[in-house]
Amino acid sequence: MNILYGLNASLLLPPLAVQQFFHAVIWLAVLSWLGVQCLPSYDRRWRWVISSIAALLLLLVWQSVLPALGMVFQTPSLITLCACLAVAWSDIKGPSVRLFANHTTTRLSPWLWLALVLVGWCLLLDAFGMLPWDIYSLGFDHRLLWLAWWLSGLWMTAAYVLSLPKWHAKAATCWLVATGLFVATHAPSGNVWDAWLDPGLWLFAHYQWVKYGWLQRTRSNHS
Repeated sequence: MNILYGLNASLLLPPLAVQQFFHAVIWLAVLSWLGVQCLPSYDRRWRWVISSIAALLLLLVWQSVLPALGMVFQTPSLITLCACLAVAWSDIKGPSVRLFANHTTTRLSPWLWLALVLVGWCLLLDAFGMLPWDIYSLGFDHRLLWLAWWLSGLWMTAAYVLSLPKWHAKAATCWLVATGLFVATHAPSGNVWDAWLDPGLWLFAHYQWVKYGWLQRTRSNHS
């Protein structure tokens, strides 16, 4: 603990109440998203309503769910929370007839998923001491936050000025908002890497990248 505080006194572990709050809120968002993927409803707006109510009742009635999720999966990242909220907002704000339209402009680039995969592998290798640099400890350094602010702001500006596909602005906004939440709360662990990436999101990025490669291979075989 002394080493943690010695790295950077300005970045402290969040209070226990803050940790518990974000643990519950983020898992509520994740469980709602999982429910949306399973419900065979035409109107995705009602999927979110039904899934959110079901997830909330599950967490309230079955008190052991949150501790069990915490033991196995810890607390998802703030990026995951922002991503779930962004997907929910995209589904809720538009007319139902447009929800199943072609969203090629809003689908995230496979290279973004690959970036998450590579960052996760670097953090994993660092955890086992297999890299010459201590990457995880950089998450306690305020300079990394300033770099993130600068990069996400530049990315968002470029997305609007250069009229890039919509996923650029959405991804940059999620990154910026997650970083802002971390600055305000230090959730979920006091290390910014845990606010940007979690094991669940990392595995999901693997799935998205593999799916992209499989689709590309299938298209090549049919062409």
